[in-house]
Amino acid sequence: MVRSHGGVLAGFAILLAPYLALGAWVARHERAHSLAAYVATVTLLMLLIAFAMQTWRRFFLLNLPLWLLSAAFAAYTITYNNPPGYAIAYVIATSSIEEALGFFTIWQGERILLAAAIAVALYLALALRIAPRPMYSGARTGPIRWGVLGGVLLLSAYAARSSADFMDGIAANPAVGSVLFVTGPLSNVTATLHGAALSKVPYGASRVSSDEVHILIVGESARRDSWSVYGYSRHTTPYLEKLKSSGEAVFFANAIADANLTVYAVPILLTGMNPDSFDLGTLHGNLVDLAKEAGYSTAWLMNQDIGVSLLVGISADRMVYPQALAAFVSKRMPLDGVLLRPLEAQLAHVRGPQFIGLHVIGSHWEYYARYPPQFERFGSGRGLDLLSAFTDKTDRRVVNTYDNSVLYTDWFLEQVIEQVRRLTVPATVTYISDHGEDLYALDGQAGHGTPTYSTHQFEIPAFVWMNAAFRRAHPDKVQAVEQNANKLIRSHNLFYSLADLMGIHWPGASPTESFASPRFVPDRSSKHIAGGQLVAGH
Repeated sequence: MVRSHGGVLAGFAILLAPYLALGAWVARHERAHSLAAYVATVTLLMLLIAFAMQTWRRFFLLNLPLWLLSAAFAAYTITYNNPPGYAIAYVIATSSIEEALGFFTIWQGERILLAAAIAVALYLALALRIAPRPMYSGARTGPIRWGVLGGVLLLSAYAARSSADFMDGIAANPAVGSVLFVTGPLSNVTATLHGAALSKVPYGASRVSSDEVHILIVGESARRDSWSVYGYSRHTTPYLEKLKSSGEAVFFANAIADANLTVYAVPILLTGMNPDSFDLGTLHGNLVDLAKEAGYSTAWLMNQDIGVSLLVGISADRMVYPQALAAFVSKRMPLDGVLLRPLEAQLAHVRGPQFIGLHVIGSHWEYYARYPPQFERFGSGRGLDLLSAFTDKTDRRVVNTYDNSVLYTDWFLEQVIEQVRRLTVPATVTYISDHGEDLYALDGQAGHGTPTYSTHQFEIPAFVWMNAAFRRAHPDKVQAVEQNANKLIRSHNLFYSLADLMGIHWPGASPTESFASPRFVPDRSSKHIAGGQLVAGH
């Protein structure tokens, strides 16, 4: 047993490390009153635990959960330059089990997991070696306790001189801040997901009388540089290349995502909200609502976490979520091909105008789970596991499996377009990815959602396929789309552009934001959302 004061001092050094890191952050970014409130609340928390535990060993063992919480809280606050708030609340509330588990199989997650395991092992080893002796033995412990308590009262009195700064300091305390986070942002986001916080307002859209079919496919984690239709050396998109060479589809050369997280990117796509003013609290409708008002029958087919669609308030005439049971049992999304049969059923009897949305899993990690074995054209994913990226960051198998997932996406898009090709009414198929993806072997980092702008997390593929009937009926729109193909296209342009393609008119229509309009003006001034923070693009 370690019976010297050295063991206790070493324990305090480890225990206080995250609190000191947070304190340094508060000192740099907040006012002195906030720092005083932070120090006072952390000290008071330690005093309360000490009074309850009586011995040093119990004190350190009881502090283990709080220590882990404080480490995570500090890491998030310092990385994102803000205590946990609505950004992480949206991510937590709309993430599937697969996404949560999948994070720990890419190299960033593996590092966090390994570091946490090592830290916990060291902490426990030290705590268990500390002698179970009383904390309050000796004549001097009483004055010390009262002195510390007096210091807490003085700091609190100073901090209370500014109520706003006082609350900021308290919110930086991991224990108190976590409670505020759960009862505040996370609770509000959960209410939003269940529709309790969403109040829809009619757009005032005019009805469409002709029979047309418009399909929107929202992709996932597709980086433009990995699609051969854009010049990638590997033949990952053979079908799309044929469409491009035949002129049947218009590919946008400079499509840029407004956000690198699905929880922001998809709402922007479906509402037209500018990232500079992004606020789900002001959401009163979406593209599906607009289409329904204009006389379209609507369907929304999901091979994705349903929470994102609920967050945006999607309420189509037909909602299809075929993977619910399979995902629950296997903890893994099925392949996107699961949506082809519901799509075929939807297209079987076209009566009146239809709008159909497909939200797919695309190329989300784990890449090797996004395609069947026959699509392993660029290499096998066998052997990739929890430690693969951690042990060899340049492992080409990760790139190979990502490219295989793009090849499967190309096949999926072929199945959709060829189904629609059989229609005799005007029809379009629009594809756009929610955001891009970094690959460590190519970019030096992996995944998406970083708090800084990364080119391949924002540069995305996007195109519009238009059948012969649509081209005959709307030559002006076809010409506008073709003329705007090489211009900068932003995520929020999709809402206005697709509405334009569908012939919808409403008071809030903005031709300058529609790439289907000759009046389109590229948005070069709006910022981007990276990891929940507004950043400038490159």
